[in-house]
Formats: sequence, structure tokens, C-alpha cells
Amino acid sequence: MELSEQEFMNFVNKRPEKNFFQTVSMMNKIKKDGKEVYLVGVKEEGKIIGASLIAETGHKFLGKKTYEAYKGYVLDYRNNDLLRFMTNEVKKFLQKKKALRLIIDPYIQNLPRDADANIVDGIDNRPVREYLKRLGYVYNENGEQVKWTYCLDIKGKTAEEIFNEMKSSKRNIINKTISKFKLNIRTLKRNELSEFKKITSEASERREFDDKPLSYYEKMYDCFKDEVTFKICELNCDVYIDSLEEENKILKEKLDKLSDALANRKKKENIELDINNNNKKIEEAKELKEKMGNIIPLAGAMFMLYGDEVVYLFSGSYSNLMNYCGQYRLQWEMIKYAADNKYRRYNFYGIEDVFNPQGKDRGVYEFKKGFGGYVEELLGSFILPISPFNGLYELLRKIKGMLKLHR
Repeated sequence: MELSEQEFMNFVNKRPEKNFFQTVSMMNKIKKDGKEVYLVGVKEEGKIIGASLIAETGHKFLGKKTYEAYKGYVLDYRNNDLLRFMTNEVKKFLQKKKALRLIIDPYIQNLPRDADANIVDGIDNRPVREYLKRLGYVYNENGEQVKWTYCLDIKGKTAEEIFNEMKSSKRNIINKTISKFKLNIRTLKRNELSEFKKITSEASERREFDDKPLSYYEKMYDCFKDEVTFKICELNCDVYIDSLEEENKILKEKLDKLSDALANRKKKENIELDINNNNKKIEEAKELKEKMGNIIPLAGAMFMLYGDEVVYLFSGSYSNLMNYCGQYRLQWEMIKYAADNKYRRYNFYGIEDVFNPQGKDRGVYEFKKGFGGYVEELLGSFILPISPFNGLYELLRKIKGMLKLHR
């Protein structure tokens, strides 16, 4: 049955599987895209026991549509009777909508893993996967939704405790962005989202991934309101130069206090080296200011603030300014925000090449891993055939794939 917005959110907000994909805010965003979207659920004695946002994807075959329950359903997947009941009811509902198939990718882990993706003790949801197959779902190897994520457990921890648990190299970089570079984090307003889009466009071209259009970010801003935030990390050249000059002043005072004794020679050489390095950085900053202006954007990121987690969703950095480590400053700003506001976890979201050290996207995994945390392997994507025509659709898709391979 269809649920009201209030019914849906009252139920979802109490569930551990809750996520921003399964919200009324996301429903409103999908409606802005001009797509059909429904809030459905099942009840027992008048009480909701399972629910899901289900939306059309835009894919059609013989007039029949593909629907998707993004990171859904929202229910207890270990309750086989409930999962079977929900499946049957959703199937009946979508048959009336002349659907071809439904794609789901449950927001629950498959196997618990550590930072290196080794399997550890904890809840094993492989029986859920097997039961889904028994119910008629087909595992979707080529699912588009994220399956591997990287998360940081921050429940009950202070920002200081989280910081101290990070790798020392990451702590040093973060400290440098604050004390040395004096980087600033700015929250963007809606009319400033084009600044964020410029950064993600540059990053997508460099790293060869598909970027979202500006309209996507604007719709997310409009629909999620205070549950989404867009941040930009900036370098203020004047502030940075002043910081370097002040540091040099202190270094020169130290140098003047040292006598010419042989025991001080090495100390004096090191101080002089630091002063020279700072002078080079001052000149570089002045050149950068002349070329790009005083306030220079380095990196940007979009974060979802829903339920008990902060999700790091989309981001980018200017390649020629990466030495200022803007992404590190952004991450620490939001990890600290999450801890201060009592979120349960910080979700770095998608990672790839987890088991391939030479993979082109391995660096993203290594970057996120340095902050501490663990790999989360989600259950994966599954297809539930709704129409008999789905078999023909899959056959034609396989033939098309084989033809591509033999070209």
C-alpha cells in the first residue's frame, strides 16, 4: 500500500537502515526530475513494519519501466517472513504500474571488515543474500549503486579522540592546513553552487568520471535544505603570507640569540634553511595572488547530514593546488562537526580497487583509510523481475554486450 509522507518518515526515522536516499526529501528531488516516485509499505495490525521509496529510473523496454528502491527497502532483512511479504506486496504494486523489474540495493552490510577489508567478527548477512535469491531476486553484478564504502565509527567519541586515532601523517597534514596554510572553510549558498560545480568538473575531467550537472546540486540543495551542505576550502594569500612572515620573524629572533659557537652551527643552518624555504613560499604565494586573486578556492565537497551519519558524497580539488591539502582540511572540518553534533558515524562513502593495489582508484581508498575507520561492504544490487518481458530484456542485453566484445 502507499504511505503518506508523515507515515513514511515516522517509520523510517526509527530504523537502523535509514539513509538519505529513503526520505521524503529524496522523493521531492526525484519529482523535480520529472519521474514517478512512490512511498510504499506493509502493515501488521495497523502498524508499519516495512517501507520503501520506489522510483522509476527512466529505462523502458516494450513500454515497461524499470523501478529502483535506492538503498531500500527499509525493514528487518533478517525477518524472512517480513521480507517475503514485502516482496510479494511490492511486486503486486508494481505489476499494476506495468513495471519491467525492480532494482534494490539494501543499506546493510554483507560481511564486517576492518580497514584493510579483512573479514572480522560481527553480523554476517550472507544468509539474507541467499534468501533474496530464493524469493526471485537476481544478484546484479553490474549495479550502478555504491557497494564498497569507507566509514569512521565516531559514536561517543570527542573530536580530539578521533584526531588522535588517525595516522600521524594525516594529523601532521591537518595541523599544517590549520597552523601553516591558515585554510578557511566556507559554506556555499545556492547562488554560489556554480563555484562547487567548477571544481567537480575539473576533477571529473582529470580522473575520468561522470560529474553531476549543476541542476542536480541545485535540486539537492532545494529539497534537502539543512540536511545537505556544500563546503569550499579556500586559501587567503594575504593571511598565509602574513603567517609566513611572522614565522620568519620568530626564526630570526632565535637565530640572533644563538652564538657563533661550534655547537650551534647545525641549529643555525637549520633555522636559515627554514627562513629560506619560507621566503620561497612567500614569493610563490605572491605570484599565486597576482595570478588568481587573494582568495583562492582549493577544494569543495558535498555532505549529507541525515539520521545518525554524515555522508561525504561528491567532491573535487584543483590539481595545481593540491599541495595546500584542501581536501584534508575539508574532511577534518566535517569529521569534527559530526563528532561535536553526536553523529554515530562519518561515512566517506564510495571506494574502489579495494583488492587491487595498482588500480587507478586505489588512491581514493588510501586517502580515506588514513583517517582511521573500516571498510563497509554493502549487500549489493539485486533485480526482482516483475514482468515476463524482463527475461527477453536480459537476453537482448547479454547479446548486445557480446557484440561489443567482438567488435
